Amino acid sequence: MEINCDQYKDSAYRSADGSCNSLDYPLWGAAVTPQPRYQPAQYDDELNSPRTTGKNGDKLPSTRLISNKLFRAPGDCTETDHARTLMVMAWGQFIDHDIVATPMTQDDSSPIICCGESAQSRPECFTIPIPSDDPHFTHSCMEFVRSASDPCQAGAREQTNEKTSFIDAGVVYGDSVEKWAELADAQTGGLLTSEGELLPAGGGSCKLTNKDDFCPKAGDKRANVVPSLGVTHLMFVREHNRIVQELRKVRPDWDPDTLFQETRKIIGALFQQITYGEFLPSILQEQDLVKYNLKLKRKRFSYSYDSSINPATKNVFNAAAFRFGHSQIPPTMAYVLRDFMTRLRPLPMESTFKDPHMLVTQQGRLVPDLARFIITSNSMKTDSQFEEAVRDHLFEESEGKGLDLGALNVQRGRDHGLPSYNAWRKWCGLPVATSFPDLQDISDNHKNILAELYSDVEDIDVYAGGIAEIPQDGASVGPVFSCIIGQQFKDLKDGDRYWYENRGVEGFSSAQLQEIRKVKLAKIMCENLDVDPIQRDVFHVPSPSNPWETCSSLPGINFSAWRRRGRGRGKP
Repeated sequence: MEINCDQYKDSAYRSADGSCNSLDYPLWGAAVTPQPRYQPAQYDDELNSPRTTGKNGDKLPSTRLISNKLFRAPGDCTETDHARTLMVMAWGQFIDHDIVATPMTQDDSSPIICCGESAQSRPECFTIPIPSDDPHFTHSCMEFVRSASDPCQAGAREQTNEKTSFIDAGVVYGDSVEKWAELADAQTGGLLTSEGELLPAGGGSCKLTNKDDFCPKAGDKRANVVPSLGVTHLMFVREHNRIVQELRKVRPDWDPDTLFQETRKIIGALFQQITYGEFLPSILQEQDLVKYNLKLKRKRFSYSYDSSINPATKNVFNAAAFRFGHSQIPPTMAYVLRDFMTRLRPLPMESTFKDPHMLVTQQGRLVPDLARFIITSNSMKTDSQFEEAVRDHLFEESEGKGLDLGALNVQRGRDHGLPSYNAWRKWCGLPVATSFPDLQDISDNHKNILAELYSDVEDIDVYAGGIAEIPQDGASVGPVFSCIIGQQFKDLKDGDRYWYENRGVEGFSSAQLQEIRKVKLAKIMCENLDVDPIQRDVFHVPSPSNPWETCSSLPGINFSAWRRRGRGRGKP
């Protein structure tokens, strides 16, 4: 497909769909393009059939069986992470939705049913067998529809990414000019809101349990999955509108479109800064931040852009490695009052799924209490132990029937033809096991479980092996996921012409960049969610080294850096 990138050669602003970021390869990282791979797919027939057969021709174990033995916490009680807050899980999900959405196969825009009385005999069905002695489910078949294949890709089956791969705040604005038009106020350059300065109504994929509630609409259709995700969406819509007002004061000459674009550019920069400056240091070791060039500069510009790097999010990252956060999902969501002690109305996580009530009730008056819960509550430990709600209840439609997120993750890897765990150990330059006792970075207990499940060590699924690894010191994940996540975020940074630290029209002036560098996520929460006091690092629990501070003590952007300077260019 021929794409003319002339208008983006010297443009200060990204395209909506991510095209023309690379002037040599215009579709790299663009929305609705195939997900590239770090290693070739391993399908049973080398072209299309999911990976279901092991090294010796044995059938791979049911992914529900894997979940029952490997992901089920003893006594259904998972461990909490004493250092990190729920914001690690919330931001990970938010940024994931910014850079990837893999569509499932659909039939004329309606879902395909693969289990039960209405089951359809379709090649897109790849159902999960449920053991007869399953501890929870009473049915024998778990729904699973294959990811849609890219219709334009010759050769082996490839999956599509509907989002731009770039960390560009597409989750806030959408990834098309049509979505921009739907969400933006053309008269002001701001984003549309509803009463209480909440997200606008009209979103899809939402259940309403209260007659006064509504389904919020955002730049991504998954905004209502869980309340922590919804509140993060809301925070950045409000931050966009706040910045528009600030820019209007220093640039009264700008029209609404310029205000929208310049604010979108600043929001995108804040996304990148928070992700690399706060989120990644909370899940990766310092040495991996250095190894993969993920550390931000404190002064001056970055010159790391490499036009030969394809920044697009890779298949194994999307379908396996970055799903580690599913083990961090907490058992409940609640409100925390201003005394930071009182918790109100705790709800089982499964009851909040796709229900925006906690966010929209009372015109959003309880949003600050929800935000306090997220930044003061401990995250769950990243390990192979999943909350019972995630395994058995989160997607439940009726008693004894539902979906298991851990099993779905392993099944998705097979659907996408992801090579085995050992293949990724080798790709990462890590020691490769020749037997189950030979597995490194995995506890003896998990080695025994894997040996019980799989016929050969070469058969272990990458998600199962990766999530079973012991987290590295100071990190949330083990060596394999650290490697894949580190390499992917290196690609996203070094392959992005519009990376916010870069010099040139695509970036910011030196003064503007220094203003942006002042901002932490805590300040954005202060400005938009009425959380005061707050700890400076919201990804870690308050402590003597991370104490509560007043919002006024946290630095923010001085927008005078955006004032027009003499006869210089009209758009800083």
